[in-house]
Amino acid sequence: MIRFLLRKTFLHWWDNLYTLLCVNLCLALLVALYLYLASLRGVGYLGIVIIYLFNLLIGTTSVAARKISDYDPPDVRLFFLGAKTVWKDALFFTACFVLHGIALNNIIPFYLTLGSKLAGLLLAMLLFWACVTWWLAMIYYYPVRLRLNLPIFTTVRRAFLLFTDNPSLSFAIFLLSTASLMLSFVTAMLLPGIGFMLVFHQVAGRTLLRRYRYLEGHPHAKQEIPWSLLLKDDLEFIGGRSAKGIVFPWKE
Repeated sequence: MIRFLLRKTFLHWWDNLYTLLCVNLCLALLVALYLYLASLRGVGYLGIVIIYLFNLLIGTTSVAARKISDYDPPDVRLFFLGAKTVWKDALFFTACFVLHGIALNNIIPFYLTLGSKLAGLLLAMLLFWACVTWWLAMIYYYPVRLRLNLPIFTTVRRAFLLFTDNPSLSFAIFLLSTASLMLSFVTAMLLPGIGFMLVFHQVAGRTLLRRYRYLEGHPHAKQEIPWSLLLKDDLEFIGGRSAKGIVFPWKE
């Protein structure tokens, strides 16, 4: 499954490289601005504005990534129209960023300084892994939100259900997403960049939701999923692309 998801993601990323490169550049500039202000005198309320703009761009890029994963290349207008769809989600994730920042920078260090070392360590570990679990589940937030058009908190609940029902796949996606971000630092967050990660999440969410849609119509199927049938178009898309065709499409 992971191999299939990565191959499909790479092909979508390659076919929309210039669009995603521009997105990665904008996201990298926002991160750089935040870090620059933090190095001077602290970011204050301006930092929250930058975090919101970052999350808004993440949301609009997810809208574009959803279209990309459905074989529908986005245009520039989609990013502006997408902002109308995800501006509340961006507020929600900005609050999450702030709360997690407080947890990691203030609460966990406080727990580690408690008189009872064991209790403090246990509380710090519990809070740390709660934060990690949150972001593991949020892999599926925008795939669910944009495909099922659910309210924010219902989407969060569905995202956790997807995570708990597919823990191994979720950990693999999380680790590969982390690896792609670490690799992106070498290219100043441009390649493969956050855009690649968001397309990866949309491809994974799209594939899993197809599985659950099939199970709704075939409740007695259990785990016997006809993936070759459900992913017929995707497999043809992947199988029909040679290395030569990817690099030199005009020679195919």
